Amino acid sequence: MKIKKLIFLFLFIPLISPGQHKIKDSLNNVIAKHKGDTNEVNALVYLQVIQKRLDSTIYAEQGLLLAKKLNYKRGEANCLLTFSQHTNNLIKATQSSLDALKIYEEIKDLTGIASSHLVLQGCYWNLGDYDNALIHAFSGNEIAETNNLKGIFVYPGSRLAPLFLAEIGQIYLLKKKLDSAEIFAKKAIAYNEIFNGAKWGFPFYLLATIQTLQADYKSSLNNFRAAIPLSVQNDFANDTIQIFAGMSTLFQKINELDSAIYYAQKVKKSWSNVSEYKNLLEALNTLAISYKLKNEKDSALKYAMLSHAIKDSVYSTEKDRELQNITFNEEMKQQEIIAEQSKYKSKTQLYTLLAGLFVLLLIAGILWHNNRHRQKAYALLEKQKQQTDIQKIKVEHTLEELKATQSQLIQSEKMASLGELTAGIAHEIQNPLNFVNNFSDVNTELLEELEQEVDKGNIDEVKSIAKDIKENEQKINHHGKRADAIVKGMLQHSRASTGEKEATAINALVDEYLRLAYQGQRAKDKAFQAKIETQFDESLPKISVVPQDIGRVLLNLYNNAFYALNEKTKQMNGAFEPKVEVSTSHSLSSGEGRGEVIITVKDNGNGIPQIMVEKIFQPFFTTKPPGQGTGLGLSLSYDIIKAHGGELTVHTKEGEGSEFSIILLT
Repeated sequence: MKIKKLIFLFLFIPLISPGQHKIKDSLNNVIAKHKGDTNEVNALVYLQVIQKRLDSTIYAEQGLLLAKKLNYKRGEANCLLTFSQHTNNLIKATQSSLDALKIYEEIKDLTGIASSHLVLQGCYWNLGDYDNALIHAFSGNEIAETNNLKGIFVYPGSRLAPLFLAEIGQIYLLKKKLDSAEIFAKKAIAYNEIFNGAKWGFPFYLLATIQTLQADYKSSLNNFRAAIPLSVQNDFANDTIQIFAGMSTLFQKINELDSAIYYAQKVKKSWSNVSEYKNLLEALNTLAISYKLKNEKDSALKYAMLSHAIKDSVYSTEKDRELQNITFNEEMKQQEIIAEQSKYKSKTQLYTLLAGLFVLLLIAGILWHNNRHRQKAYALLEKQKQQTDIQKIKVEHTLEELKATQSQLIQSEKMASLGELTAGIAHEIQNPLNFVNNFSDVNTELLEELEQEVDKGNIDEVKSIAKDIKENEQKINHHGKRADAIVKGMLQHSRASTGEKEATAINALVDEYLRLAYQGQRAKDKAFQAKIETQFDESLPKISVVPQDIGRVLLNLYNNAFYALNEKTKQMNGAFEPKVEVSTSHSLSSGEGRGEVIITVKDNGNGIPQIMVEKIFQPFFTTKPPGQGTGLGLSLSYDIIKAHGGELTVHTKEGEGSEFSIILLT
């Protein structure tokens, strides 16, 4: 969607009603009565919203200066976002929207955050950065759907979720991923979102464009024609221009050249600003091809040269460099924040050390003074006690800071394990999705055959094809549930642990995290291969554990095993068969009538030097090179198993491998 379209659809729709001048006069009266306060900022924002000219940002600039002076964060963010909607400079629009997003995140304004994401995705895809556009589109859609957000300012009551869905569909279209584009276009249509009492035409245009590329010209034309009255009824001029551009391409493809030229010329005459360059280029390209096919070479050459000139002016390498500068500046700001935090921490540590040295010197002075003046011993001892109490308070304060730092590191370790798990899930979920797509394609072909056999009256063949379709649908359902189970498993792992135990099938938990950890390693290093052997005791009872916590322990052990195998493979230049063996077993103990479930993870990597074995469960101790491990993984795992009343043990031999065992009481 173009930047101007974003203005219209989201929160900056120009007020083109008969009372627009009255609204402007009312806003000016507000400014006059509330000079220099937050009401003036809000009024300037609305004046910018109803500004028809895209290249005029005077009200937003005035409001921004005043908002900064008043330290009015929400007003500052609103001015930045309205500024980004009324400038023809995509780079300035992107930077302004990024600044607005930061402020909205600081003040936790969900509608503002979603609004910024919607604008940013439009900026990025206009600049050709489709990956960043998708990141912002999906981020904004998640917030909009979760909180059922609606537009603000001029267009309250309009849901944001269908806007994001349509934008995602368009980005996938630009990335040539037609299946994904079609899915999101239909999702947007399914919302049946209403604008001024009518449906929204853009998703129909998007679906029609996809169908043109799929050579489904009849369906494409029907959807284009459905989109036109919706856009006209809502006075969405930009939508109408897009539709005409798409129809010109469609008619050119089906060799109806006069119609193609007619709609392309309408686009050329209607075009007015930078936000419609892509539609203009599409129309000019259609004109060049159509006139060439009609053997009108002069006209074909004219439009081809005009198209080439516009491409050079819009998609210059300078825009790419400016976009890179924005990203670089954002990274630099983050680095400055981190540097300031580190500097503050260093100063605190230095002051604490100096204070400690001062106390020690003071105590030494007191003792020296006591030896020389025994008659003042009692007074000096009292003073020493006071100083010791002060030091104790400082030490306790320092200890609390250390505990807080340790908590942050532990959270970082958990997030790292979540990232590795997510990488595995991305690979694991691809398999059932491939099955779903393949069987869906087969069913499409079978349905076409079914229609043909029905026309022929061949009932037996119809029944046979229907049976095949039914079987395929069952397979689609089966693999869809597989993908659903994988996603639910990821959500359960990412959810913060409540500490509540529940009856858990250990074999399923062990097998699930093994597959996800392996796929995660493969995602990091596609060349990595390992032989995996499992031996599960099917008689295991369900035991009461916190599944998220046990899953984190398993994931840590698997990742360590795969890391060791990968390192040994590199050292041996491939002359080595990496292998991981995972088993479960169950033993009954006499006495209290309770048994043990034992989970074993064994690898044939380099093993752990004997001198380090006793230290591996200590916090912050790691055998990995600097930067590759925090030393918290096994420490946290050990604590989790202990909290469950179990044991985590290791048997290792340097050069031959390691074997970790988890022992849990049933």
